[in-house]
Amino acid sequence: MRKVKVNYLIIGLCLLITASSLCAQKPSQLKTDGEKAFLDGRWAEALDNLSKYQQIKPGDLGVLSKIGQSAYQLHLPDQAKQFLGYVTGPGRSTDPMDFFYWARTLHGLGEWEPAIEAYKQFIRRADNGHPFRNNAKDNILRCVSAMRTAGNDAIALVENLGETINSPGDDIAPLPSVNHNNRIYFSSNRAGSTGGKRNDDGYEDNDRGHWCSDIYYAQRKTTGWEPPVPFSSLQNTPRYEIALDFTDDGKVLHLFRGFTLFGGEIFTDTAGLKDEYRSSPNPFIGAVDAFQGDQYPFYVNDSVVIFASRREGGQGGLDIWASRRFNGTWAPAINLGPEVNSPYDETTPFIASDGKTLYFSTNRTESIGGLDVWTSTFSLETRQWSPAVTLGHGLNSPGDEAWFRIADDGSLASFSSNRISDNYGGYDIYFAYFKEATPAQERAAFAMFEQVKTVEGTNNIAEITLMPLFYTSDRDVLSDDNNAIIRSAVAMARQFPDVKLQVTVNTDESGPLKFDLYAGIKRADMVGKALVTGGVSPDRIVLRSAGPNYPIARNFVNGTDNAAGRTLNRRVEIEPITMSGELPMKFKLDRPVVSDLMAAAGTQRLDEQGQGLMYRVEMTLARQVLTSDALGLFSDVLIESNQSSGEYRYMAGAERTITAINAIKKDVIAAGFTSATVVAYVNGTRLTRAEAVGLVKKYPDLAGYIRG
Repeated sequence: MRKVKVNYLIIGLCLLITASSLCAQKPSQLKTDGEKAFLDGRWAEALDNLSKYQQIKPGDLGVLSKIGQSAYQLHLPDQAKQFLGYVTGPGRSTDPMDFFYWARTLHGLGEWEPAIEAYKQFIRRADNGHPFRNNAKDNILRCVSAMRTAGNDAIALVENLGETINSPGDDIAPLPSVNHNNRIYFSSNRAGSTGGKRNDDGYEDNDRGHWCSDIYYAQRKTTGWEPPVPFSSLQNTPRYEIALDFTDDGKVLHLFRGFTLFGGEIFTDTAGLKDEYRSSPNPFIGAVDAFQGDQYPFYVNDSVVIFASRREGGQGGLDIWASRRFNGTWAPAINLGPEVNSPYDETTPFIASDGKTLYFSTNRTESIGGLDVWTSTFSLETRQWSPAVTLGHGLNSPGDEAWFRIADDGSLASFSSNRISDNYGGYDIYFAYFKEATPAQERAAFAMFEQVKTVEGTNNIAEITLMPLFYTSDRDVLSDDNNAIIRSAVAMARQFPDVKLQVTVNTDESGPLKFDLYAGIKRADMVGKALVTGGVSPDRIVLRSAGPNYPIARNFVNGTDNAAGRTLNRRVEIEPITMSGELPMKFKLDRPVVSDLMAAAGTQRLDEQGQGLMYRVEMTLARQVLTSDALGLFSDVLIESNQSSGEYRYMAGAERTITAINAIKKDVIAAGFTSATVVAYVNGTRLTRAEAVGLVKKYPDLAGYIRG
């Protein structure tokens, strides 16, 4: 019924006015005005003028084409199909765009096989460099996927919220109110918005520009939705505004603001009384940088944010990333990996209340149309996301579905869609009602950033076991198996934020000591970066290269090269350390068992050096490989580094008293390292002078270190 109304307002208008009134307008002016409006993207005006022209002078293929394309843009599929179907008939249009929009119309109506043929007709007519050619090829694959995709049995009904809420513009990003039942917030670029019309560069442009988006809220009463109410001028400004998310029990609203939709800032605004946001917002300081193109953040428990970004290190296009706040500082974001992300776009993420079920929109070719809603679940056992799956027909359409969110009670989900049918223009807001409340909304912690799988002991203390990372060369330091171990280490660090992670790289004897040590610290760098990517703060990571100086197995047995021993020595160990030496868990480093025939005592010696008070000599600080052969003159040589510092500290000696280490220091200086200094450690943690003063009562020998 509504479509009939729209047809009479736009196209059917021509049938209701008399021929004489049509003739009162110059046909040439109608065509000129209509074509100019078409070029400027003012589809309703183009459709009105060109339809009037068509009534006076029918049969102009160029006019019929523009009428069909305008009808498609205005979500009038019947009219689009009528006109585009005619102009793409045998012996008529040769314009590839007519065939593209003919295909898009058929695709939007779910006529998969005719749409495939229409896309092929477009491809045959389009130049190799045509900007829509690759999109058409992808859409053929999406049509094939649509024919294979099942319906969603969990969905009872999908409902457009109607013309009281939706407008001819884009109505996007629906947010349910945290504090008020039956209230939603959303953003809309409907006519009359505060920012006026602006072009893609952010400048005012009444001809080619589009209305900026403002933030609105609407209340549903027993009789239906009340008209939306715009936010005040403190939030709705001459720029684009989009409400992003609520945190802190609805007291804080995060919003995007920018002169374009492609770059701006994220602000936080505190609610006043009655859930009304009145204060001047403050910039959000965190891992999400909207100015650089990060998009659509979703905040979890006020300490975790997931978002879409094209930043380097992703799978391609927009990817889903996540970051967690540690002690007030946001850690570097991590990419959720290939199970979630694809070479196409993934955007508008949402994590359900169970803390492990992710929903997001993606336009990969396995989707039905453009952006479809997909889901993936995080496993605490494997520390992996499950391969993403589509929510299927019913919720998804041949158009774009995005900003999917499930209500707190799990009974329904809200989202925006620009599907060609059942739509008032642009993106509309929809509700999807579930047959049963989805269990994903059962409250839980945010699984991705919580504990690793632990075994509870008799004292209810977590028992955590990590295996070493084995490698043969730099290429497999970050193998799939090793990355799984790194993820477990990350999870441990997140569960126990007071521990540091010590990364120690051991090597076999492959060449001169100076090169083995340097190769080891570069491998430690690789593991350290992976830990940071996982969300561990760099100041909690200690890197060490032990080189070949602390073997767990002999590299030679009875004068013969021992390949098995070399394999065991090429390993990386990650373990938690604290200055007190008391860990908040029972930790086991699950090293390989070595037979008595080839066992070596080096690893045990290094472990002992990490207990209690220990001194080493810092020979020099370098950023490049130290080529001095004098390194071979000293025992217990290793390299230390702080993650991301790029500085390598060459250390020698390991002594329990300041007197013994000072003797080694003299030898180091005599060997040419004139800036050598003594460094104290307690339980593997390097001490500052202030920390040493605080521990002198427990370790009296530190008095000499402090005086020195």
